[in-house]
Amino acid sequence: MTKKFYQLSARERLEAMGLTPSLTAFYRERQSDEMPNLIENYFADFTLPEGLLRHLVVDGRSYQVPMVTEEPSVVAAANNGARLVGQAGGFQSHQTSQSLLGGQILFQDVAIDELSAYVSEQREAIFEAAKLAKPSMVERGDGLKDVQIRPLAGRRASLDLTVQTGEAMGANAVNTILEAVKAVFQPFNKNIVAAILTNAGHDALVTVTAQMPVSLVGGLAAAKAIESLSAFGKVDPDRAVTENKGIFNGLSAVVLATGNDYRAVEAAGHAYAGSTGRYQSLSTWKLDDTGEFLLGSLTMPVNTGRLGGAIAAMPMAQRNLELLGAPSLDALKKVIVATGLANNLAALKAVSGPGIQAGHMRMQARTLAIQVGAVGDEVLKVANGLAAEGAVDQNHAKKILGEIRKNDA
Repeated sequence: MTKKFYQLSARERLEAMGLTPSLTAFYRERQSDEMPNLIENYFADFTLPEGLLRHLVVDGRSYQVPMVTEEPSVVAAANNGARLVGQAGGFQSHQTSQSLLGGQILFQDVAIDELSAYVSEQREAIFEAAKLAKPSMVERGDGLKDVQIRPLAGRRASLDLTVQTGEAMGANAVNTILEAVKAVFQPFNKNIVAAILTNAGHDALVTVTAQMPVSLVGGLAAAKAIESLSAFGKVDPDRAVTENKGIFNGLSAVVLATGNDYRAVEAAGHAYAGSTGRYQSLSTWKLDDTGEFLLGSLTMPVNTGRLGGAIAAMPMAQRNLELLGAPSLDALKKVIVATGLANNLAALKAVSGPGIQAGHMRMQARTLAIQVGAVGDEVLKVANGLAAEGAVDQNHAKKILGEIRKNDA
């Protein structure tokens, strides 16, 4: 019997794709033994560069932070922001983060009073079903912690479950518990639309702050400029979108490097940014009452893990957690958020000061050099030549590369 495409090995899939010999060879060289079981229809690895945030100080501890990203200047910005805050003692956190993940059973065309009464009556049965679904979680002190019914418009309702997931992010565990709890609601079976986790992260907020003398950012005028730009992110959604994207530049690079779900973290962050009814920047930078210190703060939900899921299947993620010093889950979340705030500070300082384009152009010059065929030390030579001419475009890059190779011949 002919195998379906998803049943083929990675090498067999390449053969079945009908590619040119050169393209087949290219992809075959990028196959590994580690990744095939992570996704469906695997045929090759797509690699992203990993850089290092050298010294990120959080709660008095210095971390070497791996960052995975394709965007130029992100790692440099993180190092810049972390260096500035580090000179003033580093980032601080103010409470222990919670490893809590939410789940929902969604009802429609339902009488809310009747459903609410049933939830109250069956509360013990709900917790028992959750326990039987994941007994090992309960044994270590985790598992279902709360159940609430939430009325929604149009005779809809959500049964909100809060699950303590421990050291894992816990998506699969929460979905398993939801399926078990759903069976308790047989009288409402025709009203149930779905049972699925939520990435909203209402109970998983993490706050990281920074305080530094204004001299570290260039003086009072520079600090006021950062404060003013930050304020725009609170009143203008267009500015807020860009500011939050800059935060996620750094934050998501750490989430990805540690084998966690950066899409879930970003979705929760953007939802939290709009939780007041108006989309705002997640961070705040302002001067203190004396005008001597610049204060920064970033609060957002973070649901990540340090065990299980893709982490267990990705040696690079495991090694990156080792590189971080095998932090607790609480510490890992704070490192992630602090990296986002470091990137945010560097971006605000650049945009409100000399402008962000100069730094971007330096990194873009290196990328352009590679695009026109520069290799090895030619890359930096071409990039420096582009910077000296003040024209970062392909024609100039080709011309400079040609001159370098002519002179080296």
